[in-house]
Amino acid sequence: MNKFKKRFIQFKTDVERFLQYGDLPTSMYVKNGLKVGKRFSRQSGTRLDISNCWLIEIGDNVTLGNRVQLLAHDDAAEQWLGYRRVGRIVIGDNVFIGAGSTVLPGVTIGKNSIVGAGSLVTKSIPENSVAAGVPARVIKTLDSYLGNLKDDIENAEQEGRILDIQYDINCRSDEKTDVKQIEEGKNYYFKITRFCDQAEE
Repeated sequence: MNKFKKRFIQFKTDVERFLQYGDLPTSMYVKNGLKVGKRFSRQSGTRLDISNCWLIEIGDNVTLGNRVQLLAHDDAAEQWLGYRRVGRIVIGDNVFIGAGSTVLPGVTIGKNSIVGAGSLVTKSIPENSVAAGVPARVIKTLDSYLGNLKDDIENAEQEGRILDIQYDINCRSDEKTDVKQIEEGKNYYFKITRFCDQAEE
């Protein structure tokens, strides 16, 4: 895809996301000091602390799920003490942060880690970890999580729980999948190639 077409698609996506969800484009955060690596993907409703994003550093291959917030400041005591607390947020390479999670000031999330949906990350997460909860805590290693998932995918292949679905750039399915074919209480899988919100530059 040529550079002009790629930029046009990114611009169109940025406008659609702003109109739908109030999302600011990643480029605006970068202009305010955000450091971001290659293949960064933000889903809808993410907030990156626009006034303090100069304190946020995001590595390569990072995905932020829907409604993730990175807060590099805390104003809780400002009205009494007259000070705002700030702290760096550092997210390593190959990190996935699940939908609805909030990361607070002073947190580092180590490379090759997953933060489960709905988590409140108040303390740093070591690399190669899966963390979840309020407050978030490490619940297993990444290797253990991926091993369990690989086993379930192998079983899903044998049991016909692999779906043939393709998504477009805005995550809209190109085909209707019959919901009746999906049994309650079972996990189903399909392959997806995510569109990266941040162009490699």
